[in-house]
Amino acid sequence: MYYKYSILRFEVGLYFNYNTTMNARKTIYSYAIKFTDEPLRCEGKEYSQTARISLRDENKNLLEKRKYGVFDLEVLYETIHKGLDLDISNCLIHNFSIEDYKKRYHIDESIKITIHNINASNSFFEADKLVDFSNVVFEGKKTNFKNAHFGLGNLSFLNCKFNTPTTDFSNTSYSEGNNIFQYAEFADGLVSFENASFINGNLSFINARFNNGLTTFKNVDFGNGNVSFHFALFSKGNINFERTLFGGNLTDFSKVEFGSGKVDFRKANFGNSEVSFEDVMLQDNKLIFRRAKFGNSPISFKQSEMPNAQIILNEAEFGTGRISFFGVNANAIKIKSSILSSYVDFRVTRCEVIDISNAIIHNILDFKKGINQVKIDKLYIYSVRNLGKLFINWEENDIPKIIGQQTKTTYHQKAEQFRILKEDFHTMGQYEDEDKAYIEFKRNELKDIIHAAQKQSISKRVLAYIRFGFQTIVFDWMGKYATSPLRVLTSIFFVYGFYSVLYVLFELTNHGQISCIATEMGTWEKIIDSFYFSAVTFLTIGYGECVPTGFFKIIAPLEGWTGVFMMSYFTVAFVRKILR
Repeated sequence: MYYKYSILRFEVGLYFNYNTTMNARKTIYSYAIKFTDEPLRCEGKEYSQTARISLRDENKNLLEKRKYGVFDLEVLYETIHKGLDLDISNCLIHNFSIEDYKKRYHIDESIKITIHNINASNSFFEADKLVDFSNVVFEGKKTNFKNAHFGLGNLSFLNCKFNTPTTDFSNTSYSEGNNIFQYAEFADGLVSFENASFINGNLSFINARFNNGLTTFKNVDFGNGNVSFHFALFSKGNINFERTLFGGNLTDFSKVEFGSGKVDFRKANFGNSEVSFEDVMLQDNKLIFRRAKFGNSPISFKQSEMPNAQIILNEAEFGTGRISFFGVNANAIKIKSSILSSYVDFRVTRCEVIDISNAIIHNILDFKKGINQVKIDKLYIYSVRNLGKLFINWEENDIPKIIGQQTKTTYHQKAEQFRILKEDFHTMGQYEDEDKAYIEFKRNELKDIIHAAQKQSISKRVLAYIRFGFQTIVFDWMGKYATSPLRVLTSIFFVYGFYSVLYVLFELTNHGQISCIATEMGTWEKIIDSFYFSAVTFLTIGYGECVPTGFFKIIAPLEGWTGVFMMSYFTVAFVRKILR
C-alpha cells in the first residue's frame, strides 16, 4: 500500500536533519511513505515490513530516500506491558498512543505507564492526530530520541517523568503540529534538545520541571510557533539556549524560576517575537543575551527577582520594540556596545549596576521614578552616543553617587559621563541639573589633568598643580564655573572686603598711605575712608580725590584688575541665568 501526504499540507516547511553524518540541516517541504512487505534487517534486528520515505524540497526535487523498519504497534504495546526495554531505533511508528494502549489493556486513564530504557534514535513517528506519550514514566539509564523525527500530527509528552540521568532529544525534528511538554519532570543529569528543529506548531514547557544538571537547547530552531516555558522550574546547573532561533509571535519565559545556574541565550535570534521574562527568578549567576538579536516587538523583564544575578545584553541587536526593566531587582543590568532604537524603561526597584557604556541611544532611556522609588547604585554611561533622551533627575536618582562614586572608571570617564548628562539636561530644559552636571564635569576634568601629570616631569607636575589650584579657587570656589551668580556676588564682597582690610592694616601701621586720609584723622575715619578707596578702586570708578602712595601703588592696581575680572565674571553668570 502507498500513502502520500499532500505537498500543499507542508508548504510552510518541515525541518529534518536527514544528513546526520555531515550534521547538515535541510528544509523538507513534503515527504511520501511507501510500505512494502520486503523484510528489513537493521542493527541486528529484522522487520517484516519496510517503510520507504522520500524527502523532497520546496521545488519537489528529491533530496533523499530512507528505509525504516515498520515496528508493529501490537508488539510495541506488548513490550511496554511486559516492562521490557523498548528499542524502536531506525523504525517507523504510526499512530502510537498511550491512550490507545491503556484502552487495549483496560488500564485506568489516571495510571502512569512506565517505559524502560527507550531507544528511539533515528526513528520516525507520525499519527493521524496525535503521537501520544502523555503520563509516561521513563525509567532506565537513558531516554534516547536522538535524531528522531515527529512527522504528521501533534505530539504530547504531557505530565511525563523522565527518571533517567540522560534525556536526549538532540537533532530531533518536528512537523507542523503542536508539541506539548507541559508538567514534564526531568531527573538530575543531562537534558538535551540541542540542534532540534520545529515548524509552525506551538511548543509548550509550561510548568515543566528541570532538576540539577545541564539543560541545553543550543542551536534549536523553534520555527514559527510560539514557545512557552511559563512557570517552568529549574534547579542547579547551567541552561543553554545559545544560537537558538525564535520565530513565533510570543516567546514566553515569564514566571520561570531559573535556579542558580548560568542561563545562556548568547547569539540567540528572537526575530519579531514578543519576548517575556516577566517575574523571572534567578538566585545568582548570569542571564546572558550577549550578541542576541531582537526584533520590533516588546521585550520585558518586568518585576524579575535577581538580587544576586546579572542580566547581560552586551552587543545585542535591538529593533524598535519597547524594552522594560520596570520593577526589576537585580545585581546588574549590562547593555554595553548596543544600539538602542526603542524606549527602554530602567525604572528598576533596585539594581547595583546599570552599564550602557559604548551604546548608541536613538530613543528614550527612562530612569525617573514614578510611583515606586528607583534605586541604582552605579550607572555607567561613558563613551555613549546620545542621539535620544535620558529621563533622569539629579537629586531623585542621586547622580553624584551613581557616577561620582564609581570605583572602576577613571576621572576622564567620569568627566565624560557628567558631560553627557549636562548636554542631555540642556536638551530637556533641566537647567539646574545641567549646571550641577557641568560643575562635576569640570571638577573631574581637572582631576584627570592632575592624575595624568603624575607620570610627567617635575616641571610639568608643578605647572599642573598651579593650574589646578588656580582653577579650583577662581573658577570653582568663587563662582562654580559661572553657574551661580550668587556665589560670584558673595566672592565679590569677600574680595572687596579683603582689600579694604588690607588698606586699613597698612594705613594703621604706616606701611602705605592714601592721599585723602590725613595722619591726624581718627581710627574710625581712616577705616571708613580705606573702605571707600577700596570700593572706587575695585569698581574702577576713580574719582581722583584719593591717590595711593608707597606700597599701595602695588596693591591698588591689583585690586582694580581683580574688580574688573570679578564684575565680568558676575555678568557672565547672571546673563547666563537670565537668557535660559
